[in-house]
Amino acid sequence: MSIKQHQSPNCSSHSCSCHSHSSDSEKDCSHAHAPLTFTKEEIAVLQGLVRNSYLPVSRFVMSSSKEKEARFASLAPVYINAFDDSMEKVKEIGGVLSGLEKKRLISLDYDIPLQDYDYTQHTNSVLFAYFTETVNEGKKTPSFLCDTAEIELGSIALTELGEKVWAQIRHEYDFADKANL
Repeated sequence: MSIKQHQSPNCSSHSCSCHSHSSDSEKDCSHAHAPLTFTKEEIAVLQGLVRNSYLPVSRFVMSSSKEKEARFASLAPVYINAFDDSMEKVKEIGGVLSGLEKKRLISLDYDIPLQDYDYTQHTNSVLFAYFTETVNEGKKTPSFLCDTAEIELGSIALTELGEKVWAQIRHEYDFADKANL
């Protein structure tokens, strides 16, 4: 599915990344932007966010207890549906989330965990256990800098542009449903 955008997604809300948004350049934005296209998986994520407002996300991080600056995101974004989700599945979902973030339709906030959400599926997942084991194995190698496996808990939210695009998607689906009657 694609959504046509004849002008910028909404230059007045600073969503356009093709130029600065000073008051002079804002009125000059009348060029065409490429249409946004969506996969079924992206639409499912957007639909989940519309239904739930926010979704949980995490990031697996390696750090060093000796070098405070040594801190590396090893796997992000991480969205886990089941304790035993495979690396392949998590990377696939992560790719969908990264794509939506790149389109500026969602925000991935690793410093804003969901209140009253049980992140046990993330912290006790097979994948995080494997990640922790891998970091612990690395500690045995003298040249391995990182010695600590961490998980940062966060949230996924629709952006203002994401809400507008979702409304447009809903409109197109409703129109298509009526046309098929």
